[in-house]
Amino acid sequence: GGCTAVGPVPAADERYWGTWVSENPDTLGITRVEIEPWAVRMWGACEPEDCEWGETTYAIHEVELHVVWDHGYAIRVQVLAIQPGGSLRIETTTYFTDGTGTRTDVDTLLRQIDVLL
Repeated sequence: GGCTAVGPVPAADERYWGTWVSENPDTLGITRVEIEPWAVRMWGACEPEDCEWGETTYAIHEVELHVVWDHGYAIRVQVLAIQPGGSLRIETTTYFTDGTGTRTDVDTLLRQIDVLL
């Protein structure tokens, strides 16, 4: 018999798509993430409103997403990974462009739909 056409293979990044919010309402880090095909938007904790980082693209590395932000005063390199329990772990390494060093932060976010339940 001949070959039968199969549907597209689910993209490795498809399970990342959607809106994620910090598991900690009082976080000083990343408060919200929106991921869609090839685009990421993030917000960080600021007063009185969260600061939008803007939008950038991501690269897929096996089952992780890698994101780079250039904020002028700092370059942020992130690894996004969905954990066994379904949460989104974001490890952010910040390289300060003035040479004052680097710092690494870890944020955990939950799918917005899980937060609403």
